Amino acid sequence: MQTIMTFRRGFGLLLLVALLLATPACAPRLVDTTVADLQRLPQDPAAYLDPSTADRPLFSEVVQRELAVELLDHFFAPWQTNVPLDSTRQPFWAVDWLRSQAVFGINLRPAAAIKLEALIARAAPESYPSLDRKAITLRRCNLRALPTTQPLFSDPDRPGEGFPFDGLQHSALAANTPLHVTHRSSDGAWVFVETAQVYGWLPVAELAWVDAEFMRRFATGDYLTVTADRVAVVDVAGTYRFSADIGCLLPATGPESLEILIAVADAQQQAQLVTAQLPVGQSESFPLSPTPRRLATLAAGMVGQPYDWGGQLGHRDCSATIQDLFAPFGLWLPRNSSKQAEQGRVVPLAELTPAQREQRLLAEGIPSLTLVALPGHIMLYLGEADGRAILLHTLWGLRTTTLFGREGRWRVGRTVITTLEPGREASSLLKSVSRLRDRVSSMNLLVE
Repeated sequence: MQTIMTFRRGFGLLLLVALLLATPACAPRLVDTTVADLQRLPQDPAAYLDPSTADRPLFSEVVQRELAVELLDHFFAPWQTNVPLDSTRQPFWAVDWLRSQAVFGINLRPAAAIKLEALIARAAPESYPSLDRKAITLRRCNLRALPTTQPLFSDPDRPGEGFPFDGLQHSALAANTPLHVTHRSSDGAWVFVETAQVYGWLPVAELAWVDAEFMRRFATGDYLTVTADRVAVVDVAGTYRFSADIGCLLPATGPESLEILIAVADAQQQAQLVTAQLPVGQSESFPLSPTPRRLATLAAGMVGQPYDWGGQLGHRDCSATIQDLFAPFGLWLPRNSSKQAEQGRVVPLAELTPAQREQRLLAEGIPSLTLVALPGHIMLYLGEADGRAILLHTLWGLRTTTLFGREGRWRVGRTVITTLEPGREASSLLKSVSRLRDRVSSMNLLVE
């Protein structure tokens, strides 16, 4: 009898192991499936508007004027200083990164130490700051942590590393962004620049130098804000100059004017102003009326766009989506998600249970004006549907963990509308999908 029982237990264990090994082969791969929230929930922000408040401004005209002045102060801050901005605290953090761990190049092979040291030497950290000049971007351009266009990655075999997470990509700057230039690379091909939001390196050919007269004329006091992406800006002579996206701010030639002033470079790389026009229906006077419906209209143009770490390929990551969405309404936000989570009135949620966090958001959150944060990610609260909080966010992927502890990502890779638990339908004995709600740390009401 004992022999029979031992055989049955052994056979049962072998059967369980066989089932565990066979099930993944039979189950659909997550990469081949779509998160159920994206199929079940309308991917139009307007679907979550409350008709009774959709056209009511989220904050008063007086508050908006104050906010718009603050945004313009940040926008022009690089032209108002003769020393590095306070926000430029660690200009050479990437040097420490390169020297503290293995990094990988464009071929995802370990980068050679001699090449990394040559890159550091090109940045000339020992002579920083070496310049004090004012400039303006001529077109949309990438801002780099070191003077190179070549990417560098942390270990690409780790989940959440490798493409698209280029460790040297700080952000992207819109065309005609004011700059404070504080340093030059050893070969003179790159310059280190500052804005009130981000800092880093760009090729010197991407900018034009400005003088006091240019700065005075560029700050007209009247501005147009772009309300669509990939808007072609053409000067009055018919020459294409650059493309602009939602969040881009350009000086108008006068109140209610549809003409704008843009910077071009002369033969000496000095900035000159020329007149240009934006296509009808793709710009409005700054700032826009801050109604939920107007915000939903802008957000609808972003939904479905690819996730793009640091904006390196012309799209957005999570914090860029939030930043660009609110800028046309006169609300300035930092570029980093953790800093965005500190704006306005912050409500800590980490000490609550996941269910309590969502209930607190539903009870106290203001739709279209409340951000929801978790480590490394930021979302916009749109409202409630069927008792669940609904969020707009640009999401790379959902964390997955197998029964044997192997971590991975269920890639979403675009701007989406979800609940706080996207992907929960895919959790099973063999693989769990991490729920965003479990990691929510706070919400913050941007304006009250």
